[in-house]
Amino acid sequence: MNDLNAVKQVRRSVPAMTPQAERAARDRLLAAAREPRPRPGRPRLPRLAWRMATAAVLAVVVGLTWVATREDGTAPVASVRALGERAAGAAEGGPDPGTSRGQWLYIKERNAAPGAYSGYGVDASRRIISELWTSVDGRQVAWYDEKGKLLVQGTHPGLGAADLAEEPVTPESVLDRLRAALARVGPIEPGSGEPPPSVDERLFQAIYQLMGEQALPPKVRAALFRALPTIAGVQATPDAVDADGRHGVAFSYTGDWARYDLILSPGDYRYLGVYGVSVADRTFTWTGGGVEVPAGTPVTWSARPTTGVVDEPGRRP
Repeated sequence: MNDLNAVKQVRRSVPAMTPQAERAARDRLLAAAREPRPRPGRPRLPRLAWRMATAAVLAVVVGLTWVATREDGTAPVASVRALGERAAGAAEGGPDPGTSRGQWLYIKERNAAPGAYSGYGVDASRRIISELWTSVDGRQVAWYDEKGKLLVQGTHPGLGAADLAEEPVTPESVLDRLRAALARVGPIEPGSGEPPPSVDERLFQAIYQLMGEQALPPKVRAALFRALPTIAGVQATPDAVDADGRHGVAFSYTGDWARYDLILSPGDYRYLGVYGVSVADRTFTWTGGGVEVPAGTPVTWSARPTTGVVDEPGRRP
């Protein structure tokens, strides 16, 4: 038996890697590649050799993912720009929320439960249900607190569907409006003595929050989809899984500490949910305490199974 046949025999006996296992392996490899130089005397591969080995394994993992045939019959996405165009085209031909002034968008969401690390991570094995109401102009959000009281406040970053729908509606105009809104509120300090997220990371997070929480008109959704590939660092991920176990395609952004996936259904590019995972170890500190969050920790995981338009917050469709 030659070496190639031996490899084939081994592969037949190994169960297929799940998307989540694949992503976790990729994250561990990325985290390992970012490790500082080893201390003298500790036997390890030279740094260049380790980086080359890591790159080779990642190439195999990514390559196998991209050539895989999708079970839903849709063609794999070749690039992030292709994903942006496909999603924008679906949005332009998709339904309009058809809302009226004064109405609210009801959202039922399934999330991974808060986990360890003092709220900086989630428990991927448990789910909780949350309900949210967003005014159709996108400027207010409401929810019930733990005592059953309905709370209403402004949305982050203070920009809504109505603002984004003002002409002209182009990829450049929606990004300019988002940048201006983010500049007004300023970055949220991570509380670890480290610099806050970059503007590009905050832009990506603002877009997936808008997609998940607001009744955006088709032209705004299309502009946002075309804007995503123009943000430095945004890539396409051909297979991602939301908190309901639904497979989709994703726009992904990897920052200094975490990667986030904006997951869409592969057929009509509807919003499905968000997945986030740390890609590097990080210590968060606050007065009187702190916590170290290791690489590979899920930091958010959601699915949006139900939405509907209602006349006031607190009502369900």
